[in-house]
Amino acid sequence: MDLDPECLHQVEKKYSSEEDKKVEKPYLPDKSNRLKKRSEFIGLRNKCRSLHGKFVIVNIKKDPNFTKYGLTVSKKIGNAVKRNYLKRIFRSIIRKNWKTIKNSISFEIIPKKKILNHSFAEIEKDIKEILNK
Repeated sequence: MDLDPECLHQVEKKYSSEEDKKVEKPYLPDKSNRLKKRSEFIGLRNKCRSLHGKFVIVNIKKDPNFTKYGLTVSKKIGNAVKRNYLKRIFRSIIRKNWKTIKNSISFEIIPKKKILNHSFAEIEKDIKEILNK
């Protein structure tokens, strides 16, 4: 079964485009960088510094081993769809700015009620300002 030269060229191009596949992806924090258990959140809140922004409250504690993050969105914010939307936004902001976040800290992001009325850029700016203090 012989392929005509035009078709063969397209097949070669399709399978040899390794350069096209090498798109640099943003750094993704490991799952080990998340605060998951209730005891981890309580430990963070016991000896932390609370910083208040326009749209979020960030609890920060120095952690000599790792940089870890946690997200807390209470039921006061809205229904499950809105809470999950905010968590996706926060994860996206953390993923995008992970390399600029200070090393050796644990932090928790808690949104305020008025956050739903603002854009992604405003929320990102607020979180970046707080984390770089």
